Amino acid sequence: MNKIVRILSQEITIVTLLGVISVITAWAGVQSSLHGGESNKSLSFYMEGLTNSNNLYLTSELKFRTDLVVWVDKQTTLIQGGDIYAGYSAGSAELFELAMPCLLKNPKSQLSECKSYIDALYIPQQKVIEQAIQSLKEYEISNEYSDRLQMLTALLAVALFMLGITSVIRQDKLQFAIVLGAIAIAGFSIFILLSVPIVYVSF
Repeated sequence: MNKIVRILSQEITIVTLLGVISVITAWAGVQSSLHGGESNKSLSFYMEGLTNSNNLYLTSELKFRTDLVVWVDKQTTLIQGGDIYAGYSAGSAELFELAMPCLLKNPKSQLSECKSYIDALYIPQQKVIEQAIQSLKEYEISNEYSDRLQMLTALLAVALFMLGITSVIRQDKLQFAIVLGAIAIAGFSIFILLSVPIVYVSF
């Protein structure tokens, strides 16, 4: 009778462990997939930001080179006593709004010395590249979480296999050691899962 109770108790323990580890495995797999999705999204934002940053930089460089020609012309006009706002000029809006006041204050200054103009031209590009770099960091973190959970899923599969083979093992000590190993893996898995942020599904 006692032997039957002991066997039933072992079977219940193993079935319970199988259920718990199966749930943990499923959860790890889902979270790995979601973190992978976040990783791909962040990488996409990074690539898009990099492209936008390059486009903004090229636009700013084109504006600066065009404005530099206009600046030299306006500088000559101002030194000769003419009106720098007279006539048509091909300069950018930033040139006339921000750089011309700098020229009026100091006719001998250089266009690159006008901080407000340079900031207006290049800071937007810097902000975009900073956001892209932030997205790259988020990609690396999410990708690391996804990889960690994938390895954890494989480890949990080993634990499930260990519990599965206990049904054909008749030696109590060996069976106990295998179950103990599965419990250790489950405990380690829970510890890893708690260290990884949860990603929720958005509908």
